[in-house]
Order: sequence, then structure tokens, then C-alpha cells
Amino acid sequence: MNSQRKLATLAVRILFALLILAGALALLSRSRSVPAEAQGTQTIPATKRLLENRVPEHLPIRVKIRREKEKLFRDLDNDNWARDFEIEVKNTGEKPIYFLYFQLHVPEAKIANGHQSFGIVYGRVALSKWEERPTPEDVPIKPGETITLKIEDNQLRGWDEARHAGLAPNRIHGVRLWFQDLSFGDGTGFDGATAAPWPRPGENKRSSYLWPPNNYGAGSQRSPDPDERAGTG
Repeated sequence: MNSQRKLATLAVRILFALLILAGALALLSRSRSVPAEAQGTQTIPATKRLLENRVPEHLPIRVKIRREKEKLFRDLDNDNWARDFEIEVKNTGEKPIYFLYFQLHVPEAKIANGHQSFGIVYGRVALSKWEERPTPEDVPIKPGETITLKIEDNQLRGWDEARHAGLAPNRIHGVRLWFQDLSFGDGTGFDGATAAPWPRPGENKRSSYLWPPNNYGAGSQRSPDPDERAGTG
């Protein structure tokens, strides 16, 4: 008799547990079928312009948006963000830096099969050749020093003309900063998007970068004479 009561009690408990499990599964299935909007997880549109910093971390520099200009750059309603875009570059290494080159890509601004990009340069471009040496007129970024860089006016004029003509979008949601070159002025440095050290064995490094166009849609062209181009800090 006692064994029968125990079996009956066990059966009731098992049935009760199965009922609870079925109810939980029903609630879970219902929650998955509710639209995302009703659960409060709808996609929130971007409210700030983004900067994707692709500068490799192993370089002896730290790059960030200049604090005084960051609010203007982030503002999606600011059509003149390119003129307000400024970056701070700090030399975190132990050697002076004589030449720096970055590219700022604008993926939303289509040009044929590519997109708009701006060149951001510090120093005399001839110093991108490993055999070139600084002159007394070349001012380096000293170890621990921070300088400010921005897009050159000749590139901005072409960009403004394109926007006013309706050839480029007024609202840009994000840009991408790529590293291109760094020279210490002593025959060593880094180059390329991955910032590989140079010179590499058997390589005769010379300036042959595809400089971004000054006018929107003009297409990139190789610099015919690096000594003709100069950047300022």
C-alpha cells in the first residue's frame, strides 16, 4: 500500500513538473514571435559622425581627433565637417619624426569605382625616400611632442565645389583614417597600411604614393616630383 502511494505521489510530481516546463516553453516561444519594436530593441539611427582609426598600434605615434574640434566633426548637421576635421599626433617614440602621411577615406562619397580620399601630410615629401636626409629647414616632431594636422585647403576647395554641385553627399556618417608613411630621416621608418618597417632587404624605397585628388572625381595621380609637395605641422 505504501509503495502504491509513493508511486502515485511521484507521478503527480512528474506531471506537475511537465506542466511547468510546457508553460515556460510557451512563454519563450511567444517572446520570440513579438516584433523587435515591441521589445524596445529597434535599431537606433546614428546621431554622431564616426571616425574609424586604422592607424596601427605598434607605431611610435598616437593619433586622435583634436578635442576642440571634436564636437564640430561629430555633428551630422555640420556640412563643413571636413574643414573642421583636425587630428593630434603625438610622437611617443625616442626618435624625431620628419615625415608623416595619412589618408582620410570617405566611403559614402563615391567616385567611379572608388571613393573620395584626402591626403594629410607633415613634412617634406622627399623624405619619404629612405635615402633622403633632413636639411636644417626640416623641422621634426620631437619625442613627446604633439602636433596638429588637417586637410589642405586645395583639397577642401574641390570637395566644397562637388557638394554645392550635388555631386557629393552633404551628410557623411563616417570616415576612415589610414596610415601611409613615417620617416625618421635616418633611412628608417614605416610604410603601408600595415606600417611595415623599411627599408626592407633588397628594396629601393622611393616616393610613389597615389596621392588623393585635389578635385572631386579627378582620380588619383602619382606625384610627379615629390620635392614639389610639402606639408606643414
